[in-house]
Amino acid sequence: MVGSADNAAVSVEPIGDGGARPGLLLPGLRACRGAYSFEEAARRSGRFRWVEMRLFEVLGAWVATVPEAAAKLVLARHAHHHAWHADLWRERLPRGREADPEGPGPPADDAFVRFVDAVREPEAPEHTIEKLVGVYRVLVPRLVGAYTEHLGGASAIADAPTIRALRFVLQDELEDWRDGEMLLQSLIRTPEEARRAARRQEELEALYVASGGIAGAGGPAAPPDAAPTAG
Repeated sequence: MVGSADNAAVSVEPIGDGGARPGLLLPGLRACRGAYSFEEAARRSGRFRWVEMRLFEVLGAWVATVPEAAAKLVLARHAHHHAWHADLWRERLPRGREADPEGPGPPADDAFVRFVDAVREPEAPEHTIEKLVGVYRVLVPRLVGAYTEHLGGASAIADAPTIRALRFVLQDELEDWRDGEMLLQSLIRTPEEARRAARRQEELEALYVASGGIAGAGGPAAPPDAAPTAG
């Protein structure tokens, strides 16, 4: 019986001597295995949790420094979202006697840490535009991309809890991205303010690209039906 698209279940038709057509097994095999090894999935979960914790801390600290009432409300609400997301990723970390219950510390690649530090650098009250650009035009859009890519590589069977968590997180991130962008647009009223936003985005985009990105090293393994290449 053919199952839902989410589970990628397929019927296996007997052929000849009662064997199965190998090609018809592959979608189900992909659903079981996914694109990430256990180690890679754990590494990514740790990085995602670290990013969410930093966003919680940064946005929470900015609530006290931004003068605009609307910005205070948005940042406070979104900070709580990121704290919850970090908890969800903490639940996805490996468990065991040797596992750190708090999860890994900062990512090993210093360039990515420097990028996040640059996002949170603006502290002066008059730098609300620079603050919001770093989060809502650089980091959160990249986080949405990383989560979407991770969701696409997850196993519908083995990673079902992760998929469920990711869907909740992605809904929050997309709505927060929209709210942050609307807030930013309400604050950019002059050509000079537009130039400030553009300069800030250009600086941070360059740092992000040089950092190797949110997921960092590693990535999806070859799909189960990929044949090794010679040479």
